[in-house]
Amino acid sequence: MAMQRSGPSFGRTLAAGVAVAALMAVSACGGGSSKPSSATSNTTTATTATTAPSTTASPSTSPSSSESSSPATSGASAPADPAAAEAQIKQNWQLFFDPKTAVADKEKYLQNGAVLAPLLQAFAADPRVGQVSSTVSSVSFTSPTTATVTYSLSLQGTVVEPNATGKAVLQDGTWKVADTTLCGLVALTGNTKLPGCS
Repeated sequence: MAMQRSGPSFGRTLAAGVAVAALMAVSACGGGSSKPSSATSNTTTATTATTAPSTTASPSTSPSSSESSSPATSGASAPADPAAAEAQIKQNWQLFFDPKTAVADKEKYLQNGAVLAPLLQAFAADPRVGQVSSTVSSVSFTSPTTATVTYSLSLQGTVVEPNATGKAVLQDGTWKVADTTLCGLVALTGNTKLPGCS
């Protein structure tokens, strides 16, 4: 099968293919979470992700995320050291999506990583996931503890989703990929009953 490099449908196909593989593995591991009270924000943004490919992984993490449309890198909207925070976000984002990073280490780079461990293990079990990597192109702080991240997804070294957006959050003193970003990618399959993604 020849790979086509461009177009929003190809990016959705990649994300959906990776997500389907993860879902099949997660289904074998057990059911999803049943915490409906926290599902409102994630469910709403998962629907947005399926209709807007350039915002595939940009689920809202808080009511204040409406500020994310304008870059905020100074004052109360940024961490004390924005340059160091941006460097850590870029490094941790790349490590999280690096196929060579062990699942146990990926948990360290994902918000609520221990809760999402079954999903991470499911991803690791699928060989296609080992062909996906990510590179951050920009970081825009929306608060001292949150940032909007623009990144590319690559499959076997070929960029297939050049301007995806997601969130990074400061948790326990470390900048991490927001759980809503990973759940947004996985939600492309339409399945919202995933461990830790409710």
